Amino acid sequence: MDPPRGDGAAGGGGGGWPGWDPAGREPGSMPPPGVTPPLYGGVHVSPGPKGGSERTGPLPLHPMTLSDILDGAFNLFKAEARAIVLVTAAFIVPVQIIAAYLQRDYLGGTGLLSLFSDPTAAETALESGSNGQAWATLVAFAATVLVLPFVAGAVSRIVSAAYLGERMTAGEALRAVRSRWWAFIVAWLLVHLLEGVGFLLCILPGLLVMALFVPVAPAIAVEGLGPIRAMKRSFRLVKSRLWAVLGVALLAGILASTVGSVLGGVPSVLALVVGLRWGWLLLAAGSVLSGLVSTPLVSIVATLVYYDLRIRHEGLDLQIMAADLARGAPRR
Repeated sequence: MDPPRGDGAAGGGGGGWPGWDPAGREPGSMPPPGVTPPLYGGVHVSPGPKGGSERTGPLPLHPMTLSDILDGAFNLFKAEARAIVLVTAAFIVPVQIIAAYLQRDYLGGTGLLSLFSDPTAAETALESGSNGQAWATLVAFAATVLVLPFVAGAVSRIVSAAYLGERMTAGEALRAVRSRWWAFIVAWLLVHLLEGVGFLLCILPGLLVMALFVPVAPAIAVEGLGPIRAMKRSFRLVKSRLWAVLGVALLAGILASTVGSVLGGVPSVLALVVGLRWGWLLLAAGSVLSGLVSTPLVSIVATLVYYDLRIRHEGLDLQIMAADLARGAPRR
């Protein structure tokens, strides 16, 4: 819903303000100093409002740049760390503990230092623990399918509430998305099936498919859509911003992987050095620490991308401002 633009909208004639879009669609666009913005719903509204709250700090409630999204993601993670970590830990911790325990016989449970001192034992050690490795891989795959989509949905609800200046606890987020668990799983499978087809054709088609469906989990979590409708919704939102969303998704993925590797790398290496017979506890700790940061970070970025696209295409910022003004609570 856009406000009346009149003759002077977005650089038009009739005394308009060049470079300023009254709908707030152009990043950084502002009226000249001392000029009052046009009326929106009978009330003067300044462009470029901020979302968030005193807890999160100001967050962009206008079209976001790459730096806006990444900075907002870290601000939201810090502000909602308790709820986000609790939601993620509820699923990540048991899965990673089971997966690490199943690998306790890898290399015969012997540490790398012992293997280096006795090269003849290395070949035997490599053959041992293969069943445990296979089971650990199966557990990790099952967790990816059954757990991560659900975590993404719950994190999206927490981030969505914080972005709009509200607050949602971990329990409230889990209750809000539990009835949609099937939609998250089905959507995850369908999206990754399409990505697989794209990667078989070439790397670029697979990446483009990935970008087209970045906002799927937020669409399910926030709007309560089914998997197919959420995928269609994501496609419509992303298609005109495909390359920009791809860039954000790739950078966020690289950043999350790097942070996860740094956090989990040292415990994992120590586990191999001392041997997984008891070092599996260190391996689990490293995997948990990595997952508690990298998993929700990607979901936060996806949620901010979802809101950015809705602001650009649907004037969501104006709708939020109008609702706030109607309640007598204008945005900062």
